Amino acid sequence: METLLTYLVSASAGIVLFYSVYWLFLRKETFHQANRFYLLAALATAALLPVFPLQYNVLAQAGTNAPVRTIADTFKNIPITEAINDSGTVFSWQHALLIVYLTGAAIFMLRLIIQTGVLLSLMIRHRMKSLEGVRIIENEKYGLPFSFFNVIFINPKFHTQDDLPEILAHEKVHIRENHWFDLLFIELLTVIFWFNPFIWFFERSIKQNHEYLADKGVLAQGHTVARYQALLVNQLMGMQIIGITNNLNFALNANRLKMMTKKRTPHIRGVKFMWALPALALLLFAFAEPEYQAPIQEQETGEVEASKLISQKTIKLNGMVTDENGDPMPGTSVVVKGGTVGTVVDRDGTFSLDVPEKSSIVLSFVGKETLVEHYTQITSGEMKEGAFYKKYVLRDAVILIGPAAPASPPPPPPPGKKEKLTPPPPASGEKEVFIVVEDMPEYPGRSEALGDYVYKMQQKIAREKGIKGKAKVAFTVNAAGKVTDIKVVEKENDAAGKGAVIIASEMPEWKPGKQRGKAVPVKYLLPVEFK
Repeated sequence: METLLTYLVSASAGIVLFYSVYWLFLRKETFHQANRFYLLAALATAALLPVFPLQYNVLAQAGTNAPVRTIADTFKNIPITEAINDSGTVFSWQHALLIVYLTGAAIFMLRLIIQTGVLLSLMIRHRMKSLEGVRIIENEKYGLPFSFFNVIFINPKFHTQDDLPEILAHEKVHIRENHWFDLLFIELLTVIFWFNPFIWFFERSIKQNHEYLADKGVLAQGHTVARYQALLVNQLMGMQIIGITNNLNFALNANRLKMMTKKRTPHIRGVKFMWALPALALLLFAFAEPEYQAPIQEQETGEVEASKLISQKTIKLNGMVTDENGDPMPGTSVVVKGGTVGTVVDRDGTFSLDVPEKSSIVLSFVGKETLVEHYTQITSGEMKEGAFYKKYVLRDAVILIGPAAPASPPPPPPPGKKEKLTPPPPASGEKEVFIVVEDMPEYPGRSEALGDYVYKMQQKIAREKGIKGKAKVAFTVNAAGKVTDIKVVEKENDAAGKGAVIIASEMPEWKPGKQRGKAVPVKYLLPVEFK
């Protein structure tokens, strides 16, 4: 669900950016054919770029100050207590948002289906004629002439025989240049991005550009400008009914009439299309994902460490990782303990890894209990298709914040750094390595500031409310960084429990925890004492 919301926001940003370029630099030019392809390419790029981001390699140097860590380092020195049952209310706002989005998408999809069904029913009920090499259906439902795929719909009551040459010439351009493809493409995108007003701006601009092209095609055939404009003006009282059709009077305003007689834009001004390049570069940079790679360290003698080249017998392990509810846990790190060989759980919760003999594997995800399994446990599993197969369940974990000072979270990676959901391929002649970047939640000002906050709040509450006693309060730092799901799990008295809840509820927002760039909820346990 969060992946869908992230995609919609990212793609919407691209739609806004590309349309801004069109509006500022291209909409008043006569490069109608080029504008058509720009609008389509811009939409396709904005929709696909978040799905297929640019990848680049980052060389992670080993050392204590390195910004990347193995999974073992990530959870080192973090005490974990028994998991607390999650009420499931952390993402309630996301569920509500998803329901609203899917409802809107369903409405617009139904609208598209109904519109298409109406036109298909007209094609079935009315006899199709052939005139000047095109198919025509005469109907009395719509007053305006329009084309749908390669069929022209005309109401004979509203159009005389004298008007037909211009009308047919206009609609022929739409049919010949396959403008129906553009309309179907943008209509499908409006179903997906219906909430973004710029997708509707795109739709209007595409249809308007179609009319510019059709007008240009009509006048190129020798029809007079005055007579053609008079025909269009006569259609002003008509109304566009079907969104997936090309209508004769669409966007009929002063700009369209002026465009027919506007002097052709010099080719040199086509350089304006270059403004799309900074927009594209900005999106490529924003959506780019690094692939972290670590070099095999060489000793002073110039020889590669022997331990990295020892040939070991390995077994094939295929597994599935889920949470306590049975849902897949994509992005979970699965590494060989004490090394950098590993993989990442796929979107369906599965993984495959070659495990060296007598080794252990470590499965870890931010906010979940780290699971370690030895080679003997792995080989006790069932065999499927020549490989061992096991299912693993990662349970919720609670990070204990010490009574005097909180456990220091591991140092965060550089801002904006994320990791690809598959391990990077090894360079030629090198052993495969696996680097993991994990982000624990971070309190504003980090651990010292959190310790100061808890201490001052304990003193303040004890002084103002006369509370004495100890209590333990559990809370979750959700994917938005907010402190939620506050529960008292242990207390000496009710007053101490209420005081602990006040301390947790008045915390400012944290920087949320992340697993491979995706925000995830993390649970904490905070002991407090009022004196």
